[in-house]
Amino acid sequence: MQILKARNSRNARFAIAPVLLRLVCSAICCAATLLGVLPDFARAQTAESSIQPARLAYGADLKKDGSNWKLTVRFDGKPDSRVFLMESPARLIFEVSNAVLRLGDDAALDGHGLVKSHRYGIVSADKSRLVLTLAQPAGVIEKKLLQDKDNGRFSVEVTINPLSQKEFSETIEVQEALLGTSGDIVVKGARVRAGPRKAGTFSIVIDPGHGGIDGGSRGGKLGILEKEVTLAMAKRLGKMIENAGPFEVSYTRTEDVFISLKERQRFAQRQGADLLISIHADSLREEHVRGATIYTLAKKATDALSQQIADSENLADVVAGLAAPDAQDDVTDILADLTLRETTRFSHRFSTLLVERMQNDILMIRNPQRAAAFAVLKNAEVPGVLVEMGYLSNHEDEKLLVNESWQQKVSEIITAAVSDFFSVRQTVSGQN
Repeated sequence: MQILKARNSRNARFAIAPVLLRLVCSAICCAATLLGVLPDFARAQTAESSIQPARLAYGADLKKDGSNWKLTVRFDGKPDSRVFLMESPARLIFEVSNAVLRLGDDAALDGHGLVKSHRYGIVSADKSRLVLTLAQPAGVIEKKLLQDKDNGRFSVEVTINPLSQKEFSETIEVQEALLGTSGDIVVKGARVRAGPRKAGTFSIVIDPGHGGIDGGSRGGKLGILEKEVTLAMAKRLGKMIENAGPFEVSYTRTEDVFISLKERQRFAQRQGADLLISIHADSLREEHVRGATIYTLAKKATDALSQQIADSENLADVVAGLAAPDAQDDVTDILADLTLRETTRFSHRFSTLLVERMQNDILMIRNPQRAAAFAVLKNAEVPGVLVEMGYLSNHEDEKLLVNESWQQKVSEIITAAVSDFFSVRQTVSGQN
């Protein structure tokens, strides 16, 4: 995967002013501050050619600095980093190239007035991010790259100051005008479509939820991560489907990497998918709730529980420092197009077959066939379902989700439903 291009520029301060001339000047300064380079007073004491690039960020902390806050990230070599802001919700993104984040003490970053929470991890093959969710709007005053004279290691210091909502929004506008939508993530080969499919075969895309910086839910007892369960289940299911009939299976991810919700949609389109199966294992506030649930796309959730799940799953991009998902209003146009393409009918048909197959052998939630505005299903060209295998917030479900015998049984049931679904489609549409 590739990230939007980063550029180096000189370190500077910026501020938003109502006067146009000062705004233009601030814009230039903003770009320099957000992208940042090594300042003169902190240049390495050794020759440039002998400086090792950073491979590891081994610590970070956030401390009060007068009326401002100072974020410090420590590296084992010279890092290639940048900082930018995102809104809805307000976030500060610290991004580094070709280095892994192992920041250690979480308490050093959380609960410091300005920061509500944080998350860090891999977002692409060569990028990692620290995402700070802000308790209030804030801006970047200064970004410094420093080197310790004693051990030669580097640290990046980012000075942050609180802003009004108006100042924050103006800062975002300036940033996007200069840098584009900095939170976007582009996947390598994103513009390349799948090759021609063998005659008589169907394309199935399996989507293991979450990945990379976005771990998804965590089990309350065993501490199991959703991203690990979904990937293991997806690989097991994919192999079984491939052996069950004229199916070509592809995966939105096959390793622990972050894939944006939009890219998951696009991937299914590029594959010319006849069916998308998105695999999840969420958590609920209601810990007693357990069992599998099958979701399809709808503008309005069928119930409060479905809305809670959709809200949680649709925040995957926000966790990784991307723009917030589109509002539900965009589902209206999608559903109109879906109706014309019979995609909704196909999605609902597969959902029905899957519930019928599952309910006698696998514990399911009450009324297991539900719907909500899941971003990953907003695809006018591809029928799809989101399968919540169970809920990591429930201890019994958590134990089942990592049980290989249970995974095997669920995979067999889903595979049988896939075979039934395409058998019916072949009969109705005359496909071979």
